[in-house]
Amino acid sequence: MKTVSGLLMCAVMRAHVAACLALAGCAYQPGSFHSVMQDFDGQQATVDCLDLAIDRRPDLPNGSAVVRFAFGNRCDHPTVVDLAAASVVGRTADGQQVQLAAYDPRHEIQVLRIDGRAVGREALAYPADTPINEICVDVASIAHRSDAQWTCLASRSQPREVP
Repeated sequence: MKTVSGLLMCAVMRAHVAACLALAGCAYQPGSFHSVMQDFDGQQATVDCLDLAIDRRPDLPNGSAVVRFAFGNRCDHPTVVDLAAASVVGRTADGQQVQLAAYDPRHEIQVLRIDGRAVGREALAYPADTPINEICVDVASIAHRSDAQWTCLASRSQPREVP
């Protein structure tokens, strides 16, 4: 004969098992560039434990180029994501190369450690004195790697207002 407390214990255990299975299904799967929590749009690259997708968004009205970073940790242990260390260059219409730095007047962009199988995203603006036709990011620098791995993105036009 089952007691009420025994039945409650079984229900609680089933709930825990169901929660664990649900959470395991939400964990980032290495190399998938897919998560139920976010999109991985744009150019895809893998650097050590990081799967990265980099997408150029429409420029801001002030001319700043905008880059969206999506990242997933392919490993079971924490790994570094350092958008502040990202090496970024822009190319103008006449081919001039310009070193770019993210707009961060309050110094909020810092090195972070992302948990195993976790995902994240961030969009950063890169101001320039002249229009940037192409922006290139060394994705290896985000993971503190010294062997450069460049990904380049063409400009995207700003959405227009419909009259």
